[in-house]
Amino acid sequence: MGIGSQDIQQGNKKLILAIVWQLMRLHYLQIIGSKQDADILKWANSCKGNENMQIAKFNDAKVGDGVFLINLCAAVEPRIVDWEIVRNPAQSEEDKQLNAKYAISIARKLGATIFMVWDDVLELKQKMLLIFCCSLYELFNEAQGQK
Repeated sequence: MGIGSQDIQQGNKKLILAIVWQLMRLHYLQIIGSKQDADILKWANSCKGNENMQIAKFNDAKVGDGVFLINLCAAVEPRIVDWEIVRNPAQSEEDKQLNAKYAISIARKLGATIFMVWDDVLELKQKMLLIFCCSLYELFNEAQGQK
């Protein structure tokens, strides 16, 4: 039994979400290719600004304040970040929210395909954070003239 057009027309949220998840998964697999999650993690840890906040996995608590993700955006294009509005260190939930929103905004301006919302950063949703990092990884390699 599959998903039909009537499911979308009727607004079946569960089945529509299943379609969106498959699109995200396809996009992720196209970006990552033969690389492993560990390769993306290694790249993310090596980016300028992240040297002192190494993470072990994408849902590491250090990602939750948004600064790690902002640093990844800066790795793609350093001039895109206005560091005066980054809350570092993020001392409150509001600071974390603002940083997460800013990271997503920057990534979109860079041309990244973004599937997550700022809540996903605060909730440390590993798959969503991995896909976010993959999109930035792709942009970084394009900027470096690699693929």
